[in-house]
Amino acid sequence: MDINVNESTIVTTNTINNIKIHVQNLALFTSVTLTIGLYQNNTLLDNRMLLLTGSDYTNWADDDNYIITYVLNALGLTASVTVS
Repeated sequence: MDINVNESTIVTTNTINNIKIHVQNLALFTSVTLTIGLYQNNTLLDNRMLLLTGSDYTNWADDDNYIITYVLNALGLTASVTVS
């Protein structure tokens, strides 16, 4: 039986245990757009995008650990192991 209902939002909760960070777009000396894949046991659940500009971009310099720390902080996540 089909029953029409008023539009409603249903919230789902997922648990992730891995992320993958990819550079989506790089504008030299200006900004970088990152795509972050959120995974549970190697199954992609969602993608997020972050744009780094200004000091967030320039602080990256040549230390990719800065990007990892930035992404983890922006998404409210902590690494389960030390990232090297």
